[in-house]
Amino acid sequence: MTKIIVTANVKDPEAWEAGFRTMGALLNTMYISPINLGIRTDDNSFAFTAEVKDVDQFLSMINSEKIKNAQKENGVIDGTVRYYVLDKICEF
Repeated sequence: MTKIIVTANVKDPEAWEAGFRTMGALLNTMYISPINLGIRTDDNSFAFTAEVKDVDQFLSMINSEKIKNAQKENGVIDGTVRYYVLDKICEF
């Protein structure tokens, strides 16, 4: 299982969260764990993390026109989406 972190800036954090929560059916096909979500209203940003079923499928989905259109509708500021595939372990 691979964890993913996604971050972005949005125009309105509350509106973004409401729109994001309507995507449950699509997100259920991608993730195998609950999505842990954090929103910062001081700079209108969010971050979420979850474990994905298939990294390639996730990357294909997040870069698809369907998702880019959904992001635009939900007020995600163009060019601010970043994702991190947590594929390394640092043990001490």
